[in-house]
Amino acid sequence: MENQLINFTQRLTKKHFYQAIINALRILLPFEFIGISLHIIYETTFHRNGIFEAIFDLHSHIPAFKQIGMTLKVSESLIFLSIALLIAFLVADLLVSSSTKYQNNHLAGLISLILYFTLISETSPSLNLLQISESSGNILLPIVMGLIIGFSFLKLQSNFHSTFDTNLSILLFFIFILIVGAIGLTVHQTQYYATLFYQQVTSLLNIGQHPSFFKILLAVSLRNIAHFFGMISDFTNTVANHFPDESANLAYASAHHNLWKIPYPITFHTLYNSYGMLGGSGMLLALNGTLLFKVKDKQMQFAARLSMGQTLFDQGGTLLFGIPVLFNPLLLIPFLLSPLVSMILAFLFISWKLVPPATYMIPNATPSLLRAFLGTNGDWRALILSLICVAVSGIIYYPFVKMLNRATLEQGDEMHD
Repeated sequence: MENQLINFTQRLTKKHFYQAIINALRILLPFEFIGISLHIIYETTFHRNGIFEAIFDLHSHIPAFKQIGMTLKVSESLIFLSIALLIAFLVADLLVSSSTKYQNNHLAGLISLILYFTLISETSPSLNLLQISESSGNILLPIVMGLIIGFSFLKLQSNFHSTFDTNLSILLFFIFILIVGAIGLTVHQTQYYATLFYQQVTSLLNIGQHPSFFKILLAVSLRNIAHFFGMISDFTNTVANHFPDESANLAYASAHHNLWKIPYPITFHTLYNSYGMLGGSGMLLALNGTLLFKVKDKQMQFAARLSMGQTLFDQGGTLLFGIPVLFNPLLLIPFLLSPLVSMILAFLFISWKLVPPATYMIPNATPSLLRAFLGTNGDWRALILSLICVAVSGIIYYPFVKMLNRATLEQGDEMHD
């Protein structure tokens, strides 16, 4: 199993399209780090429900509190929009550069960028950049766009057996207009593919009814699969908050001050939010810690050190881009398995009355390890369970990080040979 997985990964890394995706993500690592950092500062300090604002009442002490917060929010949104646009450009540009003997004049990248921006502009008829940037968080679309345009250019080049001339440029522009019209109409009808995906997950879970434990596991698995392949979305707001059980639990706890007898002890919040997403999707806090102690590649070490503080606040974007975790077949299994095991542990501990379910509202951007602790009104058993989930997830990630080391080392040896 180990040899087959490593061999598959090594064969995949030799493909030009995969190299274009991975290199694009790594090139954009600094931008992702800055965007995530601004996001954490805003959510913890300048959001009215942020944890530091809730503790220190910062809006009363910081001049121009709202203006600074708005500046951070706008800057963060524009950075993430720029990242998505650059992904569309780089994937097409790098694919053409690595796969052709002809001179690369960046035309493929520019057409991919323009086409992608035209596509996501469908989500905001008024061309509101902040509204458009909300759609840009799902990076699968610019990657697919870059691959389509890149392969189209390569096909055209092979047919013409020459560099681009005026007639070919006109032909490409005509194709570009046709694609914009076709895909733009599709997007307008479906209201963006990621939203459509989560709507289907919501329908599967029967919104308005209390989901079973197995449906919660299924929904989280579908969400993490989508996240692994670049369909990044706020799962809590799109699915988990649509159920009435959270408000019923909170009302009971507020009235009786007893977490052991709440009506719905097994919910998205008590399992997934509290124990299944420590560090972000895929229990990335555990992966980050494992990488810090085990990974040997210097570039991966740098990404792990850079993202450690961020994963404490459930922001794993730097890790997703820097390793990268996204589209990495060696990390798919633990990325999906770690949250499920953590949620099963939480289910058992809550069912056996060893830990009370996390019910209380907590401040925005609370550090992941403190989320269940504060959600149970400071019960130390919830904190211990959080640490156990991270440790178990680290154990799950450990053999796959070893495979990552081996694959990276063998790939380096091949390059030197």
